[in-house]
Amino acid sequence: MSTRVTPARKDVAAIQKDIQTVQKQISSIESRIESKRSERHNILRQCKIDDINIPLAEGSLEEAEESEPSSLSTGAQAQREARVRVDYSALADGLRDLDDPDDIKRKADKLQKAINSLQNTVDKIQAPNMRAMQKLNEVREKVSATNEAFVAARKRAHKAKLAFERVKKERHDKFIDCFDHVANEIDAIYKALAMNQSAQAFLGPENPEEPYLDGINYNCVAPGKRFQPMSNLSGGEKTVAALALLFAIHSYQPAPFFLLDEIDAALDNTNIGKVASYIRSKKGSLQTIVISLKEEFYGCADALVGICSEPADCLVSDVITLSLEKYDD
Repeated sequence: MSTRVTPARKDVAAIQKDIQTVQKQISSIESRIESKRSERHNILRQCKIDDINIPLAEGSLEEAEESEPSSLSTGAQAQREARVRVDYSALADGLRDLDDPDDIKRKADKLQKAINSLQNTVDKIQAPNMRAMQKLNEVREKVSATNEAFVAARKRAHKAKLAFERVKKERHDKFIDCFDHVANEIDAIYKALAMNQSAQAFLGPENPEEPYLDGINYNCVAPGKRFQPMSNLSGGEKTVAALALLFAIHSYQPAPFFLLDEIDAALDNTNIGKVASYIRSKKGSLQTIVISLKEEFYGCADALVGICSEPADCLVSDVITLSLEKYDD
């Protein structure tokens, strides 16, 4: 019996020794785990305090309470922080593959130096202008007011443009209506004044698109003559051409009467008779008052009004009237 107990006791002692060794290892591992957990807690808490946004796969920094590391012994706090999982996918492959503590420390020191260098650079930068935001707001208000004024001005410009286009179209329509009428009538009137069907008169705008912006070409071919510029016509021919244009314009919107001042000054007796005959042919629709010193012209009138001085006083004018309707032509 004793021979079997002794070996068993030795085995039990060996097992107990192994158990103690394992317990020491477990205690050491738990201590390291607790240390790492404390470090993790401090890192998460510092990120929360400094408002550092770190990528998380699960949970949030709200799980990390701003408490001392010793308070991590509570199971509830440990469970809350265990739900916070950092997303390391954004790290470079060289950083994610670090396992050796010495390599990790060297890399951390290097990164800390870079951070310190950047912090020194930031510290050297001139202090910000505290009134910059105020000035920015003032500029924004001015820009907003300018934009509103611009929009209002653009609306006014658009409205003015529409009004201008409307007036422009109305002006064009009225001008073309008058021009077409005069252009169609002037040839017949010129033929009637010249009493010759070979006479020709025609109008043409220099600017067909907007004829009122430029001149109007007026050309006449006197009876029995070839075409030539208006400046080459004789004085009488120019007078007849001018009267044709005048009567053509009058036919568009007839006036109650015409007042003509010595239109026969450059006319010979033949042309005087033609003009007088044309005016008499229109007396049913046109009343004409003509100032003339030529008997050949005023002899064709229905009535005469003479202006002369008093025989005894040359400073006083006298008026003489005479109706010729009772006399034969």
